[in-house]
Amino acid sequence: MRRKDTGFRAPPRRAVAKVVLRFGALTRAFTLSGLARASKGLVKRGLRAAVQAQAGKAGGIPPEHFGLTRGPNGELSLSGVTFAALTERFGSPLHVVNAARLRDNARRFVSAARRGPADVDVFYSFKTNPVPGVIAMLREQGFGAEVISHYELWLAQKLGFAPDRIVYNGPVKSDESLREAIASDILLLNVNHREELERVVRIARELGRRPRVGVRVTVGEGWSGQFGTPVAGGLALRVFEEAVASGALNVVGLHAHRGGMLRSEADVTAFVDQALAFVEELHERLGLDLTLLNLGGSLASPSVRGLSDQELRLNRTFGRDIAAPEPSMALGIERHVALVSERVASHFATRSRPAPRVLLEPGRSVTSDSQLLVSQVQSLKADAERLYAILNAGINLADSCRSEYHQLFVASATAGRAERLHALAGPICTPGDTLHWGVRLPALQAGDHLLVMDAGAYFVPFSTSFSFPRPAIVTVDDGRVELLRRAETFDDLLAFDELQR
Repeated sequence: MRRKDTGFRAPPRRAVAKVVLRFGALTRAFTLSGLARASKGLVKRGLRAAVQAQAGKAGGIPPEHFGLTRGPNGELSLSGVTFAALTERFGSPLHVVNAARLRDNARRFVSAARRGPADVDVFYSFKTNPVPGVIAMLREQGFGAEVISHYELWLAQKLGFAPDRIVYNGPVKSDESLREAIASDILLLNVNHREELERVVRIARELGRRPRVGVRVTVGEGWSGQFGTPVAGGLALRVFEEAVASGALNVVGLHAHRGGMLRSEADVTAFVDQALAFVEELHERLGLDLTLLNLGGSLASPSVRGLSDQELRLNRTFGRDIAAPEPSMALGIERHVALVSERVASHFATRSRPAPRVLLEPGRSVTSDSQLLVSQVQSLKADAERLYAILNAGINLADSCRSEYHQLFVASATAGRAERLHALAGPICTPGDTLHWGVRLPALQAGDHLLVMDAGAYFVPFSTSFSFPRPAIVTVDDGRVELLRRAETFDDLLAFDELQR
């Protein structure tokens, strides 16, 4: 399997080796001169300084990329609204949705889908950021709903998505949810694996309905495990055969999802071509001409990238800066949609057959960079190795920061140059609540607001109420502020408990 490209480039081995040898020689010199008791920590601190000097300082992504501006006094704001004003009104931590960016991302997807040679439609991945106010805005821009649970199916219906604008995926579907999906005649019900097929057939027969179904498959590229049935070895072909032979299902679709973060044209074309190859096999072996080709999501946010184990170790041990991704180098929304559309249209044009309708399920590429998390520095604490900035938001709200690059900004007017190395710890009482072991920021002070960017993908669904209630979510739209979700209260955390009185 191809190793993912995180965008990280390790320093030349020769350079690192020189640094290590230099300090190895220094340690031996200490011993020879009688300083056998020289502190191991002293050597480590020296090595840390050398590695940092050799690597240089990593540049970040400017605030303008995210639609933020600095006022004359240096304070950051969104659409003229300062973060100090927002937290004074709604508290901190706080999720802030940039409505203009959200609409722009959505319009770009919908517009690109309409321009291509194939019939392409977009369905938002609810699991990415299941905030009803956000999803409602996407529905207004023309998005459908891609759901993976009974709750999300219920939410889509409650928010006004028509049945023909709903796709139901996921490895766990209750009988009740299957009955509801089939009875509602949703656009597409994707069978995740063979064992689920038997239940779908049974319920369809009980209801006397013949639902439109697809089968999720795994091709050479993409997630596998509990997701889908492998094409390799003919397993997926046999599931399609059984689905067709049942007579209870209208088998119209193929579902394949790449997973991870698609960042290049090569990633997209390799995945689409493998899916199309199996579509051809279905045509040739079963005479099956699908009308829906569901190719999932996974397009990366331009300002986020996964972090390798190596760079995380270098950062934790030596404070080596983690390099930001270059947004201009990422695969954009328009090009991604065009690639898929052109690839599918060309494939079927050369075979003189009508192309199926293509369904895309973007998530992070729509909402990630349209949302940020405002945290606040509670205090500073220094030990022999690090200066800790202790925040009121940690792994309970921003666990993704431990495995992904997320740009950080100090919002206050007093922020200077990002030259001071800080470790960022959260409020949870565990050493694991460390979001960053070494990140360069202006010298922080208690009370400073620290902005964590790209909080619109998996921050909200993965958040917990571990010892602290979860924060409010607001949207800022052309200077207007609207509450989308109020902050949790202590009473909320006990709302489902039967207290012994």
